[in-house]
Amino acid sequence: MNEAGQPEESDARLIKRMQGGDLSAFDMLFDRYRRGMLAYVDGLVHDRGLAEDIVQDCFVRMARRLDSIDPGKSLYGWLFRVARNRAIDILRHRKFEVMPGDEYFRDSDGQRAADNRPGPAGPMMEAEMQAAVRRALQQLPEKDRDLLLLRFYGDLTFEQAARALRRPLGTVLWQSQRILKRLKGFLKAENGL
Repeated sequence: MNEAGQPEESDARLIKRMQGGDLSAFDMLFDRYRRGMLAYVDGLVHDRGLAEDIVQDCFVRMARRLDSIDPGKSLYGWLFRVARNRAIDILRHRKFEVMPGDEYFRDSDGQRAADNRPGPAGPMMEAEMQAAVRRALQQLPEKDRDLLLLRFYGDLTFEQAARALRRPLGTVLWQSQRILKRLKGFLKAENGL
């Protein structure tokens, strides 16, 4: 249901509307998927501005390839695959490297800023924990890391992650449990968590 209590239109219906020239359908798809994609891509590149550019590029690519999009197939999975591939291409091209935790000390313009978020352990402890999680994620194989990023950073359900990765749902559920145990082991070994 949408905010007005109406049932949401399916992706297939919105794609058909876009193919018919209805620009409001594009806006609806953008609003539907932007947040999850942004979180996912930011988890890959560790740079919010770059992640926003990549997500926007994905939607531009969708609009340009509108005639070739099959409304019967998962748009969500297609968008996430395009975002992942674009992020990897950019990272390879730029040989991009971010110091773990550095992004937590930058304001929206990319300038260093004081971190004033409240918390019992303080901003430094939170940044250290985030850095530890990122280091642990980097120790995972790429296919395992992708699953976690889609599920937790991209805020996808297990079913949506399975479709995006083209894996059976049962496999994704089993792999998630196994991957989280490995990640927990990495964190325990590094930090005694």
